[in-house]
Amino acid sequence: MQLSDTSLTTTHTTKDETCKASSTTANSNDHDVRLGWILVNKNLISEDQLNTALNNQPTSSQQIGELLTEQQLISEQQLQQALQEQYWRRNGYWIIE
Repeated sequence: MQLSDTSLTTTHTTKDETCKASSTTANSNDHDVRLGWILVNKNLISEDQLNTALNNQPTSSQQIGELLTEQQLISEQQLQQALQEQYWRRNGYWIIE
């Protein structure tokens, strides 16, 4: 069984600027797996919640995971599990759920 490339893309406009959150599923050549995609894929947050956090991130010194835990959208444990999955995917391991 082989994973194919699929994309999760959300676009919305706020105050004349377009924000786009895009990521791709991991395969043997794709090591750029975004934390937000992992959290949405696991149904821990919605795409809208991710986009809101991404819009707030440039005005904050925090990383996306910190923003989401501060807003109590995910727990510290969920963040750690998602970061672990991100690490494994970036290092070429497949995550089978």
